Amino acid sequence: MAVKFEGMRVLVVDDYENTRKKLVAELQKLGITVIEAANGLEALDVLRREKKVDAIFTDIVMPEMDGFELTEDVRSVSDLRSVPIVVVSTHVDGSYIMKALRVGADDYISKPIESDIVARVMSRIMTSVLPEGASGGRTL
Repeated sequence: MAVKFEGMRVLVVDDYENTRKKLVAELQKLGITVIEAANGLEALDVLRREKKVDAIFTDIVMPEMDGFELTEDVRSVSDLRSVPIVVVSTHVDGSYIMKALRVGADDYISKPIESDIVARVMSRIMTSVLPEGASGGRTL
């Protein structure tokens, strides 16, 4: 079953605007509406305000609140617990990957971001959480 991305909303969290904009552009090519945040605290504010998000892509190293803390906080909120989280980082050391997965990330991709990887990750994470025939959308 091919996943339809149109109508989905994804939160992208990264303190480097250029990196964030590249990921935003890749997701928008798939027909996804993208919401942006520059750090974990801003992301939590966005999640409270936006009321609907289908997935989160987050960097690890950020000011205010890093991606590990953001992932833990999202996983601690019952309405957000099932939202897929993808960590996007330059840190490809096994310890970073294992920690990201341990705190609740669903996937981990390295920077620089490659177009085909973004589409494959979206297909994988959305296929694993959507029932057959569903188009997405978790309400917060």
